[in-house]
Amino acid sequence: MIRQQLAFSVFGLCIAGAVIAEAAPQNASNEDTDWTLDSSAFWQSSGSGPGGGSTYAISDRNIFGDTEVLWRGFLSGMRSSTSIHERFIEPVGNPIYFESPFIETNMKLFYVWHDFPSNGQIGGGQLNAWSAQIRLALTDRLAFIATKDGYSDLNAGILPRASGWNDFRIGLKYALIVDEPNNFVLTAGLRWEWHKGNTDILQGGNAGENELAPFISVADVWGPVNFIGSLSARLPFNQDDGNNIVSWDLHFDMGEVAADLLPGFVPLLEIHALHYLSDGDRFPVDFGGLDYSNIGASNVAGSSVFWGDLGFRWKLTPNASLGVAYGFPISNPGNDIFNQRVTVDVVLKS
Repeated sequence: MIRQQLAFSVFGLCIAGAVIAEAAPQNASNEDTDWTLDSSAFWQSSGSGPGGGSTYAISDRNIFGDTEVLWRGFLSGMRSSTSIHERFIEPVGNPIYFESPFIETNMKLFYVWHDFPSNGQIGGGQLNAWSAQIRLALTDRLAFIATKDGYSDLNAGILPRASGWNDFRIGLKYALIVDEPNNFVLTAGLRWEWHKGNTDILQGGNAGENELAPFISVADVWGPVNFIGSLSARLPFNQDDGNNIVSWDLHFDMGEVAADLLPGFVPLLEIHALHYLSDGDRFPVDFGGLDYSNIGASNVAGSSVFWGDLGFRWKLTPNASLGVAYGFPISNPGNDIFNQRVTVDVVLKS
């Protein structure tokens, strides 16, 4: 079953979709506007139509402009050599591991409220996590990424309530293929997690928390649908203290489906899955740490967790957007630790 699921995942990430050329954005006029008489002036756009162009709720002006800093792509990333990324939005769900293929400089501030199933082995409770991700474009193809840090409050039924700092994860990603005429990007990357976090919130501690996470990420256009997918592995340095894990994520949207009414508002659907490939010996339980931690559970090999996200990303300006998603279980929540989840983020980018 696991092999079939993974084969389907790889197949889904590699399928070629229908080709739609991206329309070049139009610059907004610099003429003065009477804001008191024409309320539509507040909703400035640089394009319109489902799947194509880009609209923004507040302004279409990029405050950083097109000035080159030191060399092409430094800080500006893909924006210095292609406009392909303007068609796509950043995913919202599974923010630690769902890495988009785009090379850019940004800061993503996110909050996750996660609810554990009361009928599961973990005994109910909630997790609140706050984090700030940093991405720094070194060239138009290469970026440094820091995707896990921050602070968590864990209140699980079988554990005493605790708060503390999360583990720290950094890495690099490189765009292998950037095909603007076909709206296609393929990126590969590698992340490393340092076990510096607080053990009371299931971070840090044993060597199992040190892990490498190679990944590939792809963006493509399938007819009117914008697609982003990723496939990741999590490989602990110590095979007894951590679980080997493979996960995949799929994102679907159709662009600004009501650009005249809600400029910049993009509804989205995402599907996520995580497969445990091996057992550890740290915790004698039959559930793992999902995307939050690698706890080295002793009875999870061969099990999987599936969940979805329904939400939106609202593009406020070319430099700022708001993402909100509600996560729901697809697999049986009583067999794992996913009952429901809310993810909220703000992305600030160059």
